Amino acid sequence: MNQLLALLKPETVIFEIEGSSKEEVINQLLQKAVDSTLIARDDRELVYESLMAREKSMSTGIGSGVAIPHCSVNLVDELKCVMGLSRKGIDFDAIDHLPVHIFILLIVPKSKFQEHIKTLAQIAKTLNVKEDREKLILSKNFEEIRKAFSA
Repeated sequence: MNQLLALLKPETVIFEIEGSSKEEVINQLLQKAVDSTLIARDDRELVYESLMAREKSMSTGIGSGVAIPHCSVNLVDELKCVMGLSRKGIDFDAIDHLPVHIFILLIVPKSKFQEHIKTLAQIAKTLNVKEDREKLILSKNFEEIRKAFSA
């Protein structure tokens, strides 16, 4: 579980993401990336367009209440990650048609595509255990996220 935890910081987590659409969720996650200086404000629109292009090709709602919106761009030199949590769940066109509660936004440098694929797989595996997902969704602060990952 610690691969995902290693990518997160207290300032890169939204504990109760708002919104009722894929676009609203992605915008909120992206704004968090800008606010926490993971990406430059001037790059926001290009990253958004890249994320939405990826979603149009196939939803990143992988099922079991998890979505991993991601894109590969030349605007970053290392992997950037933001997490959003929703207790109520948000429709994200997930493959199992269930609402999504855990959103992991990944912005990956184009030059590190292979690393990106491994990270995606590790995060999906990390969030595979229902009890761990439930603990994560109920987290109110970063310490509770840390505990959910170490349990």
